[in-house]
Amino acid sequence: MLSLVLGFGGLVVGLVGYLGLTERLPRNRFVGLRTPATMRSDATFRAANKAAGPPTIIGGVIGVVGAVVAWFVPNDGALLAAVLVTSIGMMPPMVVGMLRGLRAVPPR
Repeated sequence: MLSLVLGFGGLVVGLVGYLGLTERLPRNRFVGLRTPATMRSDATFRAANKAAGPPTIIGGVIGVVGAVVAWFVPNDGALLAAVLVTSIGMMPPMVVGMLRGLRAVPPR
């Protein structure tokens, strides 16, 4: 069950990254790079999420791959280790995406 949750999370992260990259992620209150600077206009939101898209997709792929690995581990200890390693592994690309997105928005 835990691997399914991890896989779903990876899919959601990857989908948000893809929608941001293709500029199809609408400005909203729930997903995407949402800061006061990025929420100023649709254009700034699109620019920030387009820049953040590729690393965010990588984070999602890491989540899905980790979920597949976690699905096949033999015991609960290995499952917990796989989930922790995957969750931690998803963070660096997502942080890079956030930083790229913030740099893409001009200061006020």
